[in-house]
Amino acid sequence: MHVYQYTEFSYQKHLLFQIFSMFNLDLNIPLAEEKYEEPFIGQTFQSIEEAHIFYKNYAEANGFTVRKDRSATRHGKAIRRDLYCHRGGKKPLKPIHPSKVQRNRESSKCECKAHMRLTLKQSNDIFPEEWHVTKFIKEHNHNLLSPTSMRLLPINRVITTEDESQILLYKEAGLSVIQIIRVMELQKEVKHGDLSFIERDVRNLFVKVKKLVEVSDAQRFIEALKCAKQKDEKFQYIYTMDDGRRLENVFWCHAQSFEWYKMYGDVVVFDTTYKVNAYDMPCAFFVGIDNHGKSILFGSALLRNETTQTFRWLMKTFVTTMKKAPNTIVTDQDPWMSKAIAIEMPTTKHSFCIWHITSKFSSWFTALLKNEYQKWCADFYELYKIESVEEFEQNWPLVVTKYKMQNNKHVQGLYKIKRFWAPCYLRDFFFGGMTTTGRCESINAFIKRFVSSHTDLSSFVKQITQVQSRNISAESLKPTSLLTKSPLEEQAFQVLTPFAFKKLQEELKRVNQYFLFQVEGHKFTVRYHEGFHCKNHQVFWDGNTALCSCKNFEFWGILCRHIFRVFLHTNCFKIPAFYLPKRWCSESTLIDSEKSEEVLTGETSMQLEAEADLDAVDVLCPPRSATKGRPKKRRIKGGKEAAKKKSKTCSQCNTPGHTKPTCPNKENNATTSNMSSQRNKRSAGDLGLNPIFTIKY
Repeated sequence: MHVYQYTEFSYQKHLLFQIFSMFNLDLNIPLAEEKYEEPFIGQTFQSIEEAHIFYKNYAEANGFTVRKDRSATRHGKAIRRDLYCHRGGKKPLKPIHPSKVQRNRESSKCECKAHMRLTLKQSNDIFPEEWHVTKFIKEHNHNLLSPTSMRLLPINRVITTEDESQILLYKEAGLSVIQIIRVMELQKEVKHGDLSFIERDVRNLFVKVKKLVEVSDAQRFIEALKCAKQKDEKFQYIYTMDDGRRLENVFWCHAQSFEWYKMYGDVVVFDTTYKVNAYDMPCAFFVGIDNHGKSILFGSALLRNETTQTFRWLMKTFVTTMKKAPNTIVTDQDPWMSKAIAIEMPTTKHSFCIWHITSKFSSWFTALLKNEYQKWCADFYELYKIESVEEFEQNWPLVVTKYKMQNNKHVQGLYKIKRFWAPCYLRDFFFGGMTTTGRCESINAFIKRFVSSHTDLSSFVKQITQVQSRNISAESLKPTSLLTKSPLEEQAFQVLTPFAFKKLQEELKRVNQYFLFQVEGHKFTVRYHEGFHCKNHQVFWDGNTALCSCKNFEFWGILCRHIFRVFLHTNCFKIPAFYLPKRWCSESTLIDSEKSEEVLTGETSMQLEAEADLDAVDVLCPPRSATKGRPKKRRIKGGKEAAKKKSKTCSQCNTPGHTKPTCPNKENNATTSNMSSQRNKRSAGDLGLNPIFTIKY
């Protein structure tokens, strides 16, 4: 330890600098360099703040930071102050909790003695009070930091108010923390890693903001819905609270949703998603498809849980708000959801998403079928494509017997719910061609770009509004050119939207692949050859009514190629107006404003407004919801699982303590390195499978 002694010349030189600087006089004495001279005993400062800044600049130039330590007062006035190295002081004792995992983080304090002591003295009339350096210890008992490491110390990491606003704005736009830092580096024109803060500081800022808003989060959420209602009277919302006045369930829909539902509410896709808010509340979306093939949002909801009672409340609220139930609805295979739909929407045809069903095949059948799993998927897809109920019933037992799965509980379960997923049982109803909840999944994916499990409720509403605006402003497909120059094609081109016309055009251009045989009267048989197999379709056409056994029009709302083949055979060159549905026509976007007002300002609006006008002065935040699936708490192990496992043994040298990849003799035995061969994996396309039947290993 070395204590610097006071020198008369250095003190006088410093005193002259202070005197001449007070009177704005120029003294031709070389000033101190930018690197900051080290303190010396006898050095004076006019205030403790000036001394602190001086010592802080010196510390930054030498690889440590400063903290204020002991002080002495006299008559309530400070007369002494010690400025220590940031690693000075003793290590604090950590409390030990047996039930908690200890971090064992090493303390930064190591009893470093480097410091500077300042004492208040009254020396002369010019400077009645001065702070003198009376003690200075330079040596440290630890390694000093480099300039790069200095920047990473917490005391040197600062996020200004302007930067906070910018960071929160980027977060609302959906940027990740890494993207936010990179954008701000480009904005400030600094090198990568040279910002005044790091990734951890940004995450801590998000936690700080979350703690500030989480107390009144639910109340702010309801206020946001009320503000939306005040801006647009057609906006509707309704919510419920539990006995503890905590937010339970909430449903809302925008004004545009009513007009969309009136035109395109015949088919609805319903799905829930998780981890999109700070309370893990399942978020439910009612989604449809418009005449341009775009996904449109009818309504949104946040639920406390996924019980039958909750789903019943949601379905009843949706039907009451929209004034009618949808004709068809597509959901996942949720038994509580199915029960609620059967009670609240008895006239609605319910269908299960085929993707959710086939995604479980790998866990159900891979271990059972082994090498025959791929063939089973291919045969199941052939069953799925069958359009006739009779043919499906004939082929199902044959396929099941082929793989000896008559007693398999999953196969039996699939057969019991066949009316919910097999297209042959669904083609009598209009689904707009949708057999999956992919429309909801696309909206879920879009929302998850901007929200996460830390998003508060009020911010979540803003992002849903962005989805609504995105649907309104989305551009439709470009017009498609004519291919066949047929009068039927020209008529459809003038009436249908580009999306619907493209679907109809795909049917028209395949008409010549079919042979037609007139059976009797208005009944026709259309035959199609595929290799050595031929398929027949029965068509009825009497000049006004067209029916086909494939039921493409009933399912899609688009006439099939079989009916078009009969049209050409009977010299029919005009499609009846009934077979150009209004929901696929471009003119369907024009709504009678008077009828629209009747829908929006009827009894439902008054009822919802009355129910929504609960005593919402003190709406408390909901508890964290428990989502579906096995809880995170680990189950109790027993038997062989709880027994002590044997130590690993190398399969190459039979020595315990390591495995084959880490074997020290691996290089000496290169002949065994090429013994393993990878299994050839066939893609779904090689088997002619639909993408929803992607084979999993």
